[in-house]
Amino acid sequence: MPRFSLKNFCLILVALFVASNFFFLEIKRAQAATGLTIQPVKVSQTLQPGESVSGVIHLTSASDGEPINVEASVEDFIPVAGAESIQFVGRAQGVTTVRDWIDLGGKRVFDLKQGESVDIPYTITAPWSAEPGSHFGVAFFKATRPSTGAETLSIGTRIGMLILVTVPGSHLQKGKILDFSGPKFLQTLPASFAIKFENTGTVHFEPKGTLTISNMFGQVVARVPIQGQTVLPTGIKNINVNWEQDGWFLGRYSANATLYDGEGTAMTTDSLSFWVVPVWYVLGFVLAVVVLFLILRWFKRRVRISIVTPPTS
Repeated sequence: MPRFSLKNFCLILVALFVASNFFFLEIKRAQAATGLTIQPVKVSQTLQPGESVSGVIHLTSASDGEPINVEASVEDFIPVAGAESIQFVGRAQGVTTVRDWIDLGGKRVFDLKQGESVDIPYTITAPWSAEPGSHFGVAFFKATRPSTGAETLSIGTRIGMLILVTVPGSHLQKGKILDFSGPKFLQTLPASFAIKFENTGTVHFEPKGTLTISNMFGQVVARVPIQGQTVLPTGIKNINVNWEQDGWFLGRYSANATLYDGEGTAMTTDSLSFWVVPVWYVLGFVLAVVVLFLILRWFKRRVRISIVTPPTS
């Protein structure tokens, strides 16, 4: 039986390392060869039953020199309750879905050369039977590289444009702040805050709002706009807000976050407090006071001031 020496063990490790690097290089090469870019990445439309809207999807090949094959398709997606993620379901439940409402003009299968671009026209038509509320779909484009006899590994890239459609009717824009967090102690600005918002309504919308900063005396020192981000029904979105302002701040401050629906009606609010203490400035001030006190004390001990009254004649 052959002996398993340390030399043989090292040779095996080197061989595995070389083989693994070759494998991952092949994967990266294949992924680079099938790159695609897309604009826009999302469209949001409000359509009455029977109404249509059209647009253009701009695709560009980002391959490494070889042509790629592109295949277009349309699927439905649904929001994952209590999360920011979505789930592609192929076809959602219902008589008609967004998958049936989208028409991609032109060919569904075509080739693109390196750096080549193509415009894909699309039309979204809400049927007369469309139910009020939000409906979601995605136009997918899958890119693959033509296989050759020398290749045994083929990897495709799939990108898509999200399509959000709102059918007016009996629906509700509603939500609440689940958590509002920020710093407890700061030396200087900026201050960063995080808002965890849940859409408890029946349609997607972009909640916007205002972050109001007040000092310990109740005076408003800043109003920071909270930018809207699309939140799907039952979904959760983390919204970040930064307070950046020039000036010198010291003491206890309160931050109040208020969010509004798409019509400007206040939905939910939450607040927190924090301290701004510029430690080095405070320490410098305290040190200056101590030094001044010691100087005055030394001066008092070493120097005596007396008033001499001249004698009267």
